[in-house]
Amino acid sequence: MALRIYLEKTVGENCSSIDDGIKVLHLISPELVKGASVEVDFKGVNSLLTPFLNACFGELLERFGREVTMTHVVMRNVSDEFLQRVNGYIDRKNEENTKNSDREMLQELFDEDDLTDISL
Repeated sequence: MALRIYLEKTVGENCSSIDDGIKVLHLISPELVKGASVEVDFKGVNSLLTPFLNACFGELLERFGREVTMTHVVMRNVSDEFLQRVNGYIDRKNEENTKNSDREMLQELFDEDDLTDISL
């Protein structure tokens, strides 16, 4: 049976701060390490802000990747607005990670070919 985290009971009706996100992250992470799924219940939550998303979902994406996060973190009783906000956040983080990865790959190619300003 998956662990269910009730956000209203865990952090209150406003999921807004970095500390709130870290608190939820610390509950989710050990379960994902074990390969288990976690249900995050949004019932009673009135606000969902970016600092919370950064500290919780952003860190989950960094540690476990998009696939594990999306398949093992199940959202329950989430409004359409909050679902769009979380999915939009995850999409933006994924795009940022892809751009960073592409940039690093290009930098490695330039470094290998010695195509820096110094060699010109």
